[in-house]
Parts: sequence; structure tokens; C-alpha cells
Amino acid sequence: MDFASIPFQKLLVQNAGNEKLLDFLKQLDEQYTHAVDEKVRFGNLQILLPIFKAHLIKLDDHQKEEACLDQFVKPWMITSFSQDSMVATESVTLLESTVSYLLARSFLLQNNQTDSSFGKETLLMLITQLISTMEAEPDFIDLKPMDFIESSLERLDCRSYWDQVQTNIAVQDASKHIALDLECCIDILNLFVRDLNENQELLALDNVLESVKTEIRQWMELIFTIAVAMIPCTDSTIRRKLSHDLLPNLLRWQQNSVQSIELDKQMLWKRILQMFALPATNLLRLEIYGLIARFFDFYFGLDSGLQSNDSLARKYSSYILKRIIDFTEKNPSTIADKSDNDWTPYFKWSVDKSQHYTEIWDDWFLLYDIMHESVIHLVDPVLPRFETLLNANALDASWWVLLMYRGFQNDTSSVKKGLLEFIFSREDPAILNKMGIEQGFMFGALFKILDSTSLYSVPTQGALVSPFGEHFRTFMVRLIDAFEDEQDKIKFLRQLIHHLSHVVSSYAPILYTMEALAEANYVNAWGPEELKSLRVLVDRHRNFNIPATKQFLRKLGIAAVFKLSNTETLSFSDIAKTISSLVNEYPIKTNSKEFKLIRYWLESRISKDKSLDSVLSGLKNRINTYVCDLKSEANVLARTSIFVVSNENGELNHDHVLDLLSAFRKTLKDKSCDEITFARNLTLFDALWENFDTCFENKCDFTKVIEFDDEVILNILNRIDQKYLNKEEDNVVDDDLVNLYLSLTRRILSSDAALTPEARNNAIQNHFDLVIRLLKYRTPSVNANKEISKPNYIRLLSVIYECAIKHNYLKLDCDNAVVSSVYGFQMKRTQEALRERPWGESLSTFIRAKWECIERIVRFASIIKKENIEGKEFFDPIELYEEAVDQLESGSEMCGEAIIRSFGPLLAFPWEKTPDMLERCVDYAIALMKENIAQSRTFPLLIKAFVDVIFQPELLSMPELNQEDGPMKKALNMVIETGELKPFVVAQTSKLLHNYWSTFTEDANKSMIQYAPEMVKLLVFGPLRDREDQKLEGAIATKLATSTDILEAEGTAETVFNQNDYLVRVNMNDLLLRLDVNNKDHTTLANILLDKFFHTINEDILFEFMYTSTMEHRLKLRICCSTILIIDLADEKKLDDYMEVIFEVMRKETVTSVRCYLEWAMVRILVRFPERLKLFYKKIEDPNHKPNFVISLLTITFTLCDHLPEEAIQGYFEEIFVRLIAWLITNHFTIRLFSYCAWQRNWKSCISRGYGKKLEENKYLQSIGRFMETYVDCIKFFDKIQTQFYMSKFDPIQDFNVEFIFRQMMTEFEKAFVRVNPKPVARCPFENPQRKEIYTSADASEMIGLEEEIKLAEANHHSTSETTLEEVIQKKIMPWEMMLETDMDLTKNLVQKNRRRNDLIVVASLIDRTPNLAGLCRTCEIFNASTLVVPTLKIKEDIGFTSISVASEKWMPMIEVPETDVASFLQEKKEQGYTLCGLEQTTTSATLGDYEFPEKCVLLLGKERQGVPADLLQMLDVTIEIPQYGITRSLNVHVSGAICIYEYTKQMHWRQQAALNQ
Repeated sequence: MDFASIPFQKLLVQNAGNEKLLDFLKQLDEQYTHAVDEKVRFGNLQILLPIFKAHLIKLDDHQKEEACLDQFVKPWMITSFSQDSMVATESVTLLESTVSYLLARSFLLQNNQTDSSFGKETLLMLITQLISTMEAEPDFIDLKPMDFIESSLERLDCRSYWDQVQTNIAVQDASKHIALDLECCIDILNLFVRDLNENQELLALDNVLESVKTEIRQWMELIFTIAVAMIPCTDSTIRRKLSHDLLPNLLRWQQNSVQSIELDKQMLWKRILQMFALPATNLLRLEIYGLIARFFDFYFGLDSGLQSNDSLARKYSSYILKRIIDFTEKNPSTIADKSDNDWTPYFKWSVDKSQHYTEIWDDWFLLYDIMHESVIHLVDPVLPRFETLLNANALDASWWVLLMYRGFQNDTSSVKKGLLEFIFSREDPAILNKMGIEQGFMFGALFKILDSTSLYSVPTQGALVSPFGEHFRTFMVRLIDAFEDEQDKIKFLRQLIHHLSHVVSSYAPILYTMEALAEANYVNAWGPEELKSLRVLVDRHRNFNIPATKQFLRKLGIAAVFKLSNTETLSFSDIAKTISSLVNEYPIKTNSKEFKLIRYWLESRISKDKSLDSVLSGLKNRINTYVCDLKSEANVLARTSIFVVSNENGELNHDHVLDLLSAFRKTLKDKSCDEITFARNLTLFDALWENFDTCFENKCDFTKVIEFDDEVILNILNRIDQKYLNKEEDNVVDDDLVNLYLSLTRRILSSDAALTPEARNNAIQNHFDLVIRLLKYRTPSVNANKEISKPNYIRLLSVIYECAIKHNYLKLDCDNAVVSSVYGFQMKRTQEALRERPWGESLSTFIRAKWECIERIVRFASIIKKENIEGKEFFDPIELYEEAVDQLESGSEMCGEAIIRSFGPLLAFPWEKTPDMLERCVDYAIALMKENIAQSRTFPLLIKAFVDVIFQPELLSMPELNQEDGPMKKALNMVIETGELKPFVVAQTSKLLHNYWSTFTEDANKSMIQYAPEMVKLLVFGPLRDREDQKLEGAIATKLATSTDILEAEGTAETVFNQNDYLVRVNMNDLLLRLDVNNKDHTTLANILLDKFFHTINEDILFEFMYTSTMEHRLKLRICCSTILIIDLADEKKLDDYMEVIFEVMRKETVTSVRCYLEWAMVRILVRFPERLKLFYKKIEDPNHKPNFVISLLTITFTLCDHLPEEAIQGYFEEIFVRLIAWLITNHFTIRLFSYCAWQRNWKSCISRGYGKKLEENKYLQSIGRFMETYVDCIKFFDKIQTQFYMSKFDPIQDFNVEFIFRQMMTEFEKAFVRVNPKPVARCPFENPQRKEIYTSADASEMIGLEEEIKLAEANHHSTSETTLEEVIQKKIMPWEMMLETDMDLTKNLVQKNRRRNDLIVVASLIDRTPNLAGLCRTCEIFNASTLVVPTLKIKEDIGFTSISVASEKWMPMIEVPETDVASFLQEKKEQGYTLCGLEQTTTSATLGDYEFPEKCVLLLGKERQGVPADLLQMLDVTIEIPQYGITRSLNVHVSGAICIYEYTKQMHWRQQAALNQ
């Protein structure tokens, strides 16, 4: 339109008179205003606007111009821009451009800043419209735009104009006004800014006042602020106009302005961050990347694009960055010469080092591209370039942080974990320092990816027995130590504890990090705020719910505070609160390491005079001025006091106690002290008493320590009673206070020393009488206070009976009147009670208190009944039982536990019980538990109570209650089903059953027979454990345990990661272990169990998937272990059936660890009943069996020949050789191998048992025997077989002991048996000491040399067997320790403990090359050396070491001895009886092969080139050299050491074999 309107306007200006223009203007205005057709209106407007502008120019007077604008333009705006306007878009757009021009022109030409003008009024109107809309429609713009504007204006100069806007809004609200369209308002503002920036006519004005320019700048600030506030607009069109048009034009105006004007970009960044903080589902978050790219440094846009999950964004960002680098490489001076103000600080270049920068960026792009690879072996080789980037110092740190972000976004867990392992393996302090100071990396990238428990999880062991976690911990220790600047370290440590407390959610990284902090060196880092965050972490973190984890976290917190606290900045309150949090729920004994650590911290770091006197004084002042009625404050004082009233040995200092508590003691003794002071001191009294009882190992009565006599105690007790035990006056009903009163009453009445026996008994009786009166008292009308007090009366009565039981005070009543008054006691509903808490909760609390009290009354009555005290009346047990059942039927989970527990003593009380009566109780209890099975807070309490009540001897001994469909069986089956998810329940049940059944009374034996089917379930109980709570609890328990605890608990079921199902099987197998073969009930039970075992193990479903570590495999193993224990009790009448099942399972089973047990069971049966050999002969002569079945049959003959009784052995030898001959010629290599072994074992046994002449008489057998004794291959194979435990040394009689039967669990299971019942059993001892030497000699090194020779033999014989050689090696010829797959992976400590190592110490401290040390580690582990001595243990963390050692460092014991300490180490070993040998060529060297190694030997290896230094040569007892026959006269030190270690091992092995053969 402009191409016509501007010439037209000029034509009018030059040729038309002003009056004529005005006449035209009025006519056109009339036509425009009343136009109906939009085309006519638009055409009219195209003529109208040039005429209006020409008229305006002709006026040439500012005042007249303003009047003209008011007369014509304002009505046009109202007509066209109103929200209900019907004007066409073309007309609106044309008018918007004109209005914006006129608005700017009016502004620029004003003569006085205070004058009102069209420009000011219009601008004010537009802005007012925007603000009015924001206020009227709160949902139109997110993130509180008005608050944002108000806060932003504080730093700007446009406050006065904002006030005008606010005034204008108020005026509008008070009068009618026309609402303008928001889009039109924003368009006009945008065009206004653009015209000021670009319109040449306006830019040409040269008479603009400076005051006007200042005013425009201030209006621009206000417009900018409002536009930024409106960015989170929910209308996408408005949002686009703001971000794409208005804001860019404002910033462009700022750049072109001649004034020093700077719009606040910080304001825009703040708004963008607020948008980023919105939930991820909010679509406004998608806008931030465009805003960053549009308004900020190019780096921010590229950075967000390169980090994006959108592949397209990454592609284009990467492309742009590469183009920038290409341009810079060609024109380096373009960027190199830029200052920080002119160019981004994130991208630098150097003219002199242009090539270096190019190479660095090449590495960066290589790493960036490789980070998305899904295969770790493609990523690993490139990762070292990351360290090159860090060392180059050419890139801003944000670029390598971006690489880490990119790597952590990889979808492949192995790549992410590999990247993390690479980071953790960094040891260069400079690299670690760079990582540490980049908080964006540490807390934005690294901890974010580490905040996932799955990263640390190890199958069957959980997250806290994790090599990955240990690597992370050691990395954090190195990182903290590597900080170059102390302030950087302090800043990092402060941020770290805040981050752990408020950001990290997973428990695993928190605990590993806290372990690292506990190992850190001393630094004054943590002040009050950091200790506050630590308290939040240990007290309120959402993922530390298991008590053991809380204890471990507190233990680490104590060590961290000791190392890192800046005591100069801490107040006494900070110290006391922190100590209170760290010892809360963590019962620290005064002789514990943690107690001594805190005490030393107080003494050496907190106290100014290096004693506890100043701390004692401060605590005394705090106690003396104790005014807070919050219990937590009392607990803080009480917990802190423990550390200042004991000496360094943890013994109580009475003088310190009396001095510290002087004011407290005086107040409690004062009978006239006011009630408020008395109440506060009671709170402190209870807290102090609790902490003294808990912490001091030598129990001391707190009342005697503070020297309170009977008079003082009874006065305190009396004043307490007056608070809440009043008949007429109102009682205290506040829960916290009542709990305090009951706690102190219990402490006083249950204490052995607080009162004399006479005073205590009187106090118990008086309180009993008082409560009974209160229970019987009825108020004339409903009294809210008395109703709320009723549960407290019942709770006190419960305390009274508890104390009476403890002190054997048996004068209280337990008749029907007392019991009925308790369960019949009613609490009425009142409004006051409803205000306190919900009525349902109040009622549940009341019911719970009643049944807890009844439980104690019944226990009290049981004691009286047991002691036959005459004259005592008792309650009616049937009536009470019926009442309890009714309550249980309608009870809730809140009171259910108390009701269920009340049945315990009631069912044990002597009265006649029937199955129907008990079934009602069981049914209601099960229904209640099923309703609440998902409630983690109440279900464990309910089911523990249920188990304790039902499985007590009094009920188990009643056959009528334990029938197949009876209530007891129903209860046990429910427990077993529940135990699949909650194994603690079954463990508790099995313990109760074991306690009763192990008495082996006649009733207990009958009970076991009744429960035989359930015993089978318990004997095999235990699913595959993969639940995090079980793993965590066990791992934490291990970490928390002291060395003494570990020693005491070592090997028990509790230490095996708290696998409760272990304890179940131990309890049940212990019963089988102790069955008497001469007891009829025991043999009956054993045969019922065998029937069940053999039926279960022969089910086809168990053989569908025959793999180790499956549920089916473990079920079969558990059945086999239990079967072996009782196979000797098998009834002869059932033997044929049992043998057929065993043979059938052997035929179907392919997993050797199961077949071994079946073979063992068969040998014991045949030895006991040799007449069953006919069935065995029938099986072994059948040629159609599967190879694995034949192998098992042959294996049975290995030991059968040695243990058959004399009356059967001759017939056996006559039959067995005939049947073995056929298998010697089979084409199946593995069968031939085992038949060789079977032949040799039987041949030698035949001769040793005196039947050799029979062999000589048979020329065929004699010929075969001679051939096998002389044929080279047979000799070779038999020699190798002799070294295998199971094929040569296993003895089914001598190895019949708990240790070997349960060798799958090793010492854990064996010691668990001892813990359950230490009494040895003659028929199956816990262990066989004579066999210990043989067990421990079976080692992995048995495999050496065997595999290669068997493969060679197989190749020579062209075997076509179905079973692969690998299966032979892995299934049969293997160390016995590995023969059975355990319920958990064998841990490092377990294997090391049960493995007897050669007494060879290899000293490699003179070697400095990592590959040689790694190779030696591998060699020493393979050949079973006892210790490898290295110059530093840090090599174990070197990736170059671990890649060669292939995990051998995890199993090989290694110690650190620096080169400077080698001489003293050798001297120490010499004094311990070791022979010092050195591998070195000297004139007196012994030749390897001729030299006989002593058993206790130290082998010193020399340096790579120099050999053994002269000073160390003089200390050696002997030097050894390897004979060499080639031209090269030296070997690599690792090769030399390996040859020598092998020679030592070979000699030890020969000596051992010679000793065994003798």
C-alpha cells in the first residue's frame, strides 16, 4: 500500500489546501465509521490515511496535531481494535501501522515531559489493557506475572510509569471502558518499537528533547518487563508475538540506541528458569530452548541442542558447531582477537596454536559421536581421549561436561556403567581437581545418573555389596583429596551434603558417599547450615526407612562430622542438636568406637581448653536455663550429657553427674516448685533415665546416681498421679504428657533400685486400688475429660500388672470382676474427643489398651496358677475367649495385634479347647491379615503376633487341634504362602516349631508326624531372593557389625545377608539330623518324608528346564540334602520303590550337583542292604541308557567297592567287572573315561580286600587289568583322575557329616546348625576333622593340565559323543567346593576362608611395571600362593592392571610394602621361620629343579633390569636360577617368577600326594 499512499500523501501536501483536506477528511471519516461492506471500508481507509497524514503535516503546530489525533485516531482505534470489533484484518493491520507511527511521532515531538499527549495516553492505554487482562484472568499467564513485574521494577527507573498504569487501571475499573484486543495491543507496541528503530522519517527528526529520549528509555524498560512477564502465556499466538516480534525488536532498539541503554537480560534469564522449573508435562517448557537460542549467547543454543534427546536438534547443533570451527580454523584471528565483551567466553581460539585447537575439537567430536554407541567395546578404546581433553586446557569445562551429559543419556546400561567406571578409575589429581570444581558436572550430571539403585545392584546380594559402589567410594575419596585449592574443597563439601540431603533419593549413592566422607582427611568445611542438612538427611530422608540403614547412616555421619566440621562457626545448639540426631535410634554404648569418637571430638575440637570442662559448663548452663517444653529439646540435652559425664573408658563419673544436674535435682526435690517447671523437669528426667540405661554398659540405676531416695521418688510419683488420675477434677489428656507420666511410672515401679522392695510393693498395690476405683466410678453425666482419660486408666493398669510380674508380687486380683471390668469398660463419644483425633482412631487405641492389659492379667494369673497359691479366684477363660473372638471379628488393624496377642497366654491357660473354637480365632485373624497384607506398618505386627500365639507347645501338643483340616494346619499353610514374599514370618514359625519338636518327647514326635507334609515344605522353603529390602537389610547389618559381632555371628544364617529362609531349612534339617534310627516314631516320620521327597523330585515339571540357579534346581538340591540325612532310616519294605525313583531321577537329571547326592544316597542304601545289588546290576548292564545315567551308575561303583560288607563283597566283585568291561569299549569318550576310573577303583579295592586271587584266576580280567596298568594313555588318565577329589577321595561314609552334606553353603550352614543346637550327633557329626585336610586341599588348581590332555585324547579318538568335553570338565572333574551352586554367589571372603593356600609369599615390591605385577597376581592366584607383596595397593584400581589380572586381584591376598621397607619385611619373615629365597644368577645359585623348596618360603623377585640389590642379596638364605639353553640369557621377571612359583607348587603337590598314599 505504501508504494501508492506515500506519493499520494506528498501530492496532497503540495497541492491541497488545509481546509480542503479537512473537508475530505470529515467526509471519509463518516464513510469509514458507517461502512457496512468491509471491502468498501478497506478502500476508504487506503484513501483516508494519506489524507489524514497530509492534514497533520499541514497543521505544523504540535497542539493542533494532538487535538486532531484525539478527534480522529482515537475513535478509529476504538472502532477497529475493540474485542468485539467486526473490522476486517486488512483494515486493522493498515490502521495498526498508522497508529504506531503516529504514537511514535507524538512522543518524539512533545515539548514538555509533563504534558499529556496522544502518544503517552495511547501507550498507557495499551499497557493498561495488557495488565488488566493479566489481573482479570489469572490462568491466562502462568508463573504469577504481576509478582514478577513488581520484583523486577525494583532495579529499574520506570517505577513512576508503572504507578501511572496502576492508577489508570483503577480509573478504568471505576468507569465504563472499551476492552481492546490483546493481539492488536501487542502488534501496535511491536510496530511502535520498530518505527523508533527503523522509520527513516522519525529518525530524521532532529529537535527531539533529551528529556523525551530519557522518557522513551524508561517506557521501553517497562514494556520489556511486561513482555518478559507475559512469556509464559497460555495463548500460543500471544506467546509467539512476544518472543518472535516484540522482545527481539526491543533488544534491537537497545543495540541501535545512541544512549547507554541496557535492557535487563538477567530478567529474561530468570523468567526462562522459572519456566524450566515447571513440571515436565507442561508444554511451556518446550519454549525455553527457542528463547535461549534467540536471546542469548550462541553457546546456550548449541549447548541445549547438543544435549537434546531429539536427534534432529543434535544433528543441526552439531552441524552449526562444525561450521563455526571450520570458519575459525580458516580465519583464526576473527575470534582470537575478540574480547570477552565482544565474543562468547565459552569458545576460544589461538592463532599460534590453531592446529592444536583443531585436534582437540576433532577429539571432542569423536567422543561426542561415540557416546551414543550401544556396544561398550566401541566406546572403551576412545575414552582415554577424554583425559586428553581435560589436560589440554583448550576448551571451556562446559564442553567436556556436555560430553558426560551425552554419555549418560545413552540407553545402553553397559555403556553408561562403563563410562562411570572410566571416571571412577581416574587417579591424576589434576584431572580429579577439574572434575571436582565443576559443580555442574558433579551435581548436575554425575550424581543425577548415580541416583539409581540398579547401578549398584549385584544379583542375590543387593546394592551395598557392590564392586561398582566400592569403586565410586574410592573415587570420591581420591576426588576430595585432589582439590588444589582449600576453598574449592570446602565449597564442594558444603554443596555435597546439601545435595545428598535434599536432591539424591537413592540410598545407595548416599551411603557410599558418606563412607567416602568418613574416610576423608580433616578439613574445616561444615558449618551450621551443613550440619542442619546432615540432620535432615539422618532424620527425615524419605528412603531410609529400615532401622539398620538409619543406624549405618548415623555411624557414617558421626565419622564425617568428626572429620569435616568447622567447629569455630558452630554454636552449642548446633553441636547438641547434631549429636542428638546422630545418636537418635542408634544405641551407642559408652565402650563403642562411635561414643569415643564423639567424646574425643568434643574434647579436642569443641572444648577450648582441650578438656570437657567447658562443654560440661555449657551444657550445665543450658540445663539450668531449660525453658522449652518440647521433648526433643530434652532429648538433645540428655543425649549430649552422656558424653560429658563419662571418662575416656566410658565409665560413669558420679561427680560430673551431680554437678551437671544440680539444678535439675534441686527442682525435682522441691515439693513447692510450680507445675510448669515440674513438667519440664519430668521430661528431662525421663530422657536422662532412658539414655543412661541405654548407653552405659554397666547398668546403673539412674535414681541412685542422682541420689534420689524413697521420699523424693514417691513424691514425684504422687505428683504425677495427681495430673491424670483424678476422680473429680479434670485430668491431663495430652498424649505426649500422658505418655511421659506412664513412662516414668513404669520406670519407677519396674526398677530394682528406685524404691525399696516394701515401698515398691506398696506403690504397686496402691496404684492398683486407685485404678480399680477409677474403672468402677461413673460420673453423673457425660464428662468429656473423663471419657478421654479412660484409655489412660487401662494403660496404667497394664503397667501395674507388668511390674507385678517382674517383681513376683502376686497379691493383685485376677478374677472375673477385674477382667470383665476391663473388657467391659466403655468410652463414650464426645465432641471434645473428636476434636483431639478421629473417633475411629480413638476407639482403636482404647481397644488396643484394653487387650494389652488383659494379656498381662492372664499372664499374671498363669503365674499364680503355676505356683498353686491358695485362695485366689480366677476369671472364666471360656467367657474371656468368646469375648476376645468377638472383638477380633470386628477389630481393625490398629488394635488387631493387641487382640491377637491376648490369645497367647489365654490359649496356654489350662482349660478345654476344641478345634471349632480355635478355628474361629484363626479364621478371623487370617481375614484381618489378608485385608492388611499390603500395609507395611501393621501387617508384620499382626502376623508376628499370630505366629507367636498359634505355634506354642500347649497347642502343638494337642492332636485334635492339629488334624489335616484343622485350624493349626490352616494357620501354618497360610504362613508358608505368605513367606514367599515375607520370609521373616516362616523363619519365626520354624524357630517356634523347632523349639518344641526338638524336645523329642512323645507328644513332640506325634506332632512331627502330623506335620510331615508341612515339614517337607519347610525343608525346601526359600524362593530365589531378589528383593531389595532383604539385600539392603543384610548388607547394612554386615557393615554395621563390629569385629566382635562379626566373629560371634560368623557363619550363622543371620550373616548370610539376612536370608530368613536359610534359618527355616536349618531348623528343619536339624530335626532330621537328630532323628533316632531306633525310635519307631522317628522312622515313621522319616519314611513319610522320604515318600514326599521322592514323589516331588520325580515330577516331570522339574525337568523341563535343567539349569543351575533356578528354582527347580534349588528345590532338587534341598530335597537331596535332606534325603541324605534320613536315608538310613528308610523302611526296607519301601526300598525297591525308593531305588526305582532314584534311578529314574538319575536318568532324567543332567545337572551334576543333583546327581552327586542321588549317587551318594544309592551307595548308602546298597551298603546297608547289599541284597538290593541285583537291581543295580540290572541297571548297569542295560546298554540303552542315556550317557549321564551311565556315568552316575559308574560313579556309584567308585566307592561301593570299598564299603560293602564282607558277606556281600565277593559276590559283588564277581559281578561288577563283567559289567564294566562293556563300558570300556563304548564310543562315548566320557563314559570310557568314567569306566576307566571305575575299573581301576574296583580293581585296587578287590586286591586290597583280599580277593586278588580271583582276578588272577580269570585270564580275561587279568589281561585287561595288565593292559590298563601298562598302557600309556590309561596310566596318564588315571593319574590325572587321582588328583580329583570326587573321583578319588570322596568317601560316602567318612564324608557323611553336616559340613560335607551342606557343602553348597559351606561353613555358613554348618555353623548355623551349631548355633541352633550345639549338641553333636553320633550318626552324622557336624564335621570330620580327619577329612579337613582333604577337603581344603581340593582347589581350583586341580584343573591345571587336565583339560588340554583330555581334549587331545578326544581328538585322537574322533569321539562322536553326545556330551561335550566342556560338560565333562565342568560337571564332574572339578573342585568339590564349586560342585554345588549355592543360594548365593560365593563371596570373596568365603572362598578365601575355606581355601588352604600354599605357604609361599611372593615379594614383587622391586617391580614397577604394571603388566608384570598384573601377570604375577594372576599367576600367584592360579598357583595358590598365600600372599603377593606389591609396592602399592593402588595398582588394583589401575585399568591397565585389571585388564591383565582378569579379576584375580579380587581373590589373591595382597599387601603393600614399599621398596624402602623390603629389608625390614624380609627380616620379619625370617624371624617367623620363613626361608628367604631370591630369583637371581649368582656364583652360588641353586638350579631350579634341583633345589627342594621349604614349605614356608619367601620368594624375592628383582627389578626388571638391575635384579636383586646387593643389600638384599646378603639377607637371602638361598638364590635360585633358572637353567637356560638359548642365546638370550635373561627372562622377563614375570615369566621367571611364574616358572619358579610353578616349581614350588609342583613340589608341594607331590609331597602331599606322597603323604596321602602312605
